[in-house]
Amino acid sequence: MSLMNYIKNKLSEEYSLKRMHYLMDTFLSIEVFYADEDKAKEAVEKAFREAVRIECVLTRFKDESEVCRINNYSFDKPQVIAKELANLISNCIEFSRKTSGAFDITVAPLIELWANAAKQNIVPSPNEISSLLQNTGYENIILDSESSTIAFAKSLLKIDFGAVGKGYSLDRMAKILKENKIEKARLDFGGHLYYMNSQEHEGEAVGIRNPLCPDEAIEAVTIKNQSIATSANYERNFNVLGRTYSHLINPCTGQPVETDILSVSVISDSGLVSDILSTAIFILGLKQGMELIEDMDNVEAVIITNNRGRPEIHSSRDRALHLPDSRQESAALRKGGGG
Repeated sequence: MSLMNYIKNKLSEEYSLKRMHYLMDTFLSIEVFYADEDKAKEAVEKAFREAVRIECVLTRFKDESEVCRINNYSFDKPQVIAKELANLISNCIEFSRKTSGAFDITVAPLIELWANAAKQNIVPSPNEISSLLQNTGYENIILDSESSTIAFAKSLLKIDFGAVGKGYSLDRMAKILKENKIEKARLDFGGHLYYMNSQEHEGEAVGIRNPLCPDEAIEAVTIKNQSIATSANYERNFNVLGRTYSHLINPCTGQPVETDILSVSVISDSGLVSDILSTAIFILGLKQGMELIEDMDNVEAVIITNNRGRPEIHSSRDRALHLPDSRQESAALRKGGGG
């Protein structure tokens, strides 16, 4: 089902169209501002269709998907794949190198191991973890971008795009909206935001949640033609034998992340980049994470750590702005949950 709202802003004479669908196990909301209602409807429908298409392309849980074919047969012989998918895999491998393996699309078997451990209330053995580590790792992906083929060096290797699907979809949807003459839009994919603003607009403030009190916003950033993604530990942790573990698994150790970091929000021109780096920085830690951001152009981060039970804010390039009390509630609503 979809939700459609029409709103007239009497001050700016702008009209907006907002629709919502359930995709990739979460809600995707698209709001566009327009002068021509019919063109706005058409643009929004095209954007949703693109998100549906990407979900079908990237899922590894449907036998007919390209990713499922890759996972089933790439160890036996190289598989010819679509250029789009080859380019996405190439980007993921590049960021795996940049993050020293903290981001890795082959980590899915380790995630499944710990998910099953949580269900059975049993901590995985060192041998189980070691065995999987020997059969994971982005270095075992053999990608030939020119011929658009992929092969695996390990028999149990699998790729999974769960950590990048929303960000990649946001980039593609924003491109489609721009091609259809939409200048201003708000996209919210399960809390991962992408705001498009025409040049005359200054951008919009987005609240960042207090990880120790998620109903409150303790910081804000202004985004314009940018994406913001947050990885946090306050929503999706799991418990095994009375101990709480982070849902984020370190691809290098096979263990749930242990860190003082409570949340990482990354702002960039690309939803894909924000998605990747918010996860990678959480795993890398504060020092390495900040060093990574400082070496990159057009990327900024707000990292919140736990300082003796109080949230401590670390912002690259002083991008983050303190949020006045009068704006906390509205900004918190515009910022979704952690990933």
